[in-house]
Amino acid sequence: MIEVVIADDHGIVREGMRSLISSAPEMEVVGEAADGDAALAQVLECRPTVLLMDMSMPGSSGLQLVEAVRRRAPETFVLVLSMHREEQYAARVIRAGAHGFITKSRSPEELLTALREVARGQLYIPGELAHKLARQALTGQPDDQPHTGLTKREYQVFMALAQGLTVGVIAARLHLSSKTVSTHKARILKKLGVDSLSGLIRYAVAHDLL
Repeated sequence: MIEVVIADDHGIVREGMRSLISSAPEMEVVGEAADGDAALAQVLECRPTVLLMDMSMPGSSGLQLVEAVRRRAPETFVLVLSMHREEQYAARVIRAGAHGFITKSRSPEELLTALREVARGQLYIPGELAHKLARQALTGQPDDQPHTGLTKREYQVFMALAQGLTVGVIAARLHLSSKTVSTHKARILKKLGVDSLSGLIRYAVAHDLL
């Protein structure tokens, strides 16, 4: 039996996922969460086969949640669900320890396939996205968008800032000092070629990162 914990901050989405997963005879939903902190707690309590998690949720989410699950519950595989097609999401979550990445635009049947593959310990990325990432790896020429040059920590701070979080909140969530987060912020603005927080948010929207 493939036991799944669903983590998404939208109740309707969780209900739909639960209905879909429960329709598969070999799958069972053993827990749900509406934010990253609750998701980690559910994983530690239920020890599911797979955590199906939205990329963007309140609390500790995204790359931070993936890394926490892989560190504290290594027997649980992570499948990241995102509304974005940006390949950099896929590359970063896989490097963080996830076993799969799938967008919400994919079919229900493909989501079940992804869950089955990830539950077997196999890597799952949709075909065209996998081909693009493989092509970049072979040619050594990654996407030349400015945000692809951010470090892992800078990318975490960038996404948090783009979502409207303050420096103080980000510092607490990432266990950093406010001064360190401010330093990251300054570097991010320079790398993205923007000069303000509003410019950073406009950049994120323009590149379909929010």
